[in-house]
Amino acid sequence: MTTKRSTSKTVKTQHITTTSKGFRVRTYEVPPPEFNPLAATPRLLLHHGFPARPDAKTEPKLRQMWDKALSRPRTWITPVFREVQGKSHGPALRSGSERDKVSASKGIANATSSNWSGSVAFAPARRTFGWVAGQWTVPNPHAPGFGSYYASEWVGIDGWGSNDVLQAGTETEIIDLGIFSSRQVYVWWEWFPSGEVAITNFSVSAGDIMYCLICVNSTTTATVYLTNQSTGVSTSFSITAPQGTALVGNSAEWIVERPTVNGSVASLADTKTVYFDEGIAGLSGAPFTIVNLGSGTAVTMTGNNNASLSVPTLETSQLMKVDWLKAN
Repeated sequence: MTTKRSTSKTVKTQHITTTSKGFRVRTYEVPPPEFNPLAATPRLLLHHGFPARPDAKTEPKLRQMWDKALSRPRTWITPVFREVQGKSHGPALRSGSERDKVSASKGIANATSSNWSGSVAFAPARRTFGWVAGQWTVPNPHAPGFGSYYASEWVGIDGWGSNDVLQAGTETEIIDLGIFSSRQVYVWWEWFPSGEVAITNFSVSAGDIMYCLICVNSTTTATVYLTNQSTGVSTSFSITAPQGTALVGNSAEWIVERPTVNGSVASLADTKTVYFDEGIAGLSGAPFTIVNLGSGTAVTMTGNNNASLSVPTLETSQLMKVDWLKAN
């Protein structure tokens, strides 16, 4: 991973990070303490990496949510990235019969996956998702036995019926070897097939509430906004994919996942119950359309002998709980 800095009259500090897979990540100048995004000009919002202000007349509901989200006190940081070797997330892993059930207009009944559990919403014909948002309570991972156990909590676009997926969230993992044990909780992003990229200076702990918004700028560029709602720490950055990687925009999702570690799907850490709320996604183009988490397809994670490992319950239009059952 390499970094370079450029300067101009309008941008005091612009950092471009290039990952080993060719993804370019731009970070933004941290706003001053007195900065008020509700009163800032569109140019200043862009300069500091804030999401664009929705039009109050054409998108009143979205503007209301924008005002509410950005009225909260925030401490903005410039993210520091570290590529994590041997670990990746990515598309849902499904059986051949399950793949045949994909329908962008009707969704899927009783869907299962060997690595995903949660809700997947599908874009209607000739429409794509332009953004996805949601928040979740970061779980405290437990080991159901000796060994290494992993769980990832995230929101994303694509990955069900497409070979790409852009996602960001938290990693909760534990290693228990009897006389030695360790637990890790941290923030990460990935644009499959790039592999996991951790944000090393973004503090998060079990019990915190994390919020994520991903906005699609084009099929090869997107901006990620992350906030620890419990501490007020926030960050944002824009990603440009290398040639050969592009978003399809056919699905949006809110997921608990067991990642792939050193080439194999990991055993699922005991996360008890993970709650996702304020789960919404927006379709690009007209008419302005918001899709709720609760209208998506519930996906159960399955393991050995098709046993259920993690089961979602869609409780309201924007609220879901995901219950852990087994490790593998």
